[in-house]
Amino acid sequence: MKIVVVDDEPTIVLMCRRVLEAQGHIVQGFTSAPAALAQLETDAADLLVVDYKMPELNGLEFIQKAWALRPSLRVVMITAHGTREVISRATHTFGSSSVLKPFTPTELTRGVTEATSARVQRLSIAILSSFASRSHATCIETPGSFVR
Repeated sequence: MKIVVVDDEPTIVLMCRRVLEAQGHIVQGFTSAPAALAQLETDAADLLVVDYKMPELNGLEFIQKAWALRPSLRVVMITAHGTREVISRATHTFGSSSVLKPFTPTELTRGVTEATSARVQRLSIAILSSFASRSHATCIETPGSFVR
């Protein structure tokens, strides 16, 4: 999987890169949100690992801009500011997984797994919902029969 890590703390970017590359992922790390967005303009990625509190953009703003470029990106939000409001907004708005700082390699891995699974689950639900609504709209039930 191709992963973009964005955090204004270089040590966090380095740790994420080491952990995720050791698992076989291709990882690009950035300490600048604008630099990461510039990269996403030209190069696709599968997953974002993004800090909530950064100087140029907060994580939620960054995700919105990244999704404008790459709508299929999955997201793991990392934060030391893990208020219920931030985590709830990230989860409900973006379907992202959240990992609280400081975190272990295991917690980061779990976040990546959750984000990947959540995206697959959301896509499956959307496909099934779309199919169900189309089937329902084209079905007419008459007394004693079911006509398509």
